[in-house]
Amino acid sequence: MDKKTENYTVARRCIRCLLVVFYSMLNIGGLNAQIIFQENTSIRKTRLVFLKTLARQIMQEQMEYRLTLDCLPKQIKLRLNEYCNITRPNVGEIQRVRASGRCTFCDRSKDRKATKGCTNCARLICRDHIIETCPDCFEAS
Repeated sequence: MDKKTENYTVARRCIRCLLVVFYSMLNIGGLNAQIIFQENTSIRKTRLVFLKTLARQIMQEQMEYRLTLDCLPKQIKLRLNEYCNITRPNVGEIQRVRASGRCTFCDRSKDRKATKGCTNCARLICRDHIIETCPDCFEAS
């Protein structure tokens, strides 16, 4: 077993005893997973290919979660999209709505600022005109 785990190991140089034990458990777990996989299926993979696919499957859920975070830089999201092969709108294609601005339905002389927007068309609406949707969309529905 030591010869098999020696070629493809996750161990790093460390002095901490707990990390050495953890790395050994990962190595043995990877070897056991390959043996069980080969016994249960007729598919034969090399150890390197098997460990790479195992690592990708373990990381897949975490990478999909990271894609949902807003604070993640754009370049990292693009790389995760390429790596995971997930079809989501690119970060640049997402249309940002203004945080605040002038109400669409008030006169310019009133100069009322609004932070709420229509749920259908995203036009800004002040407190006087708000009905969950703007008056035009409300009349259309």
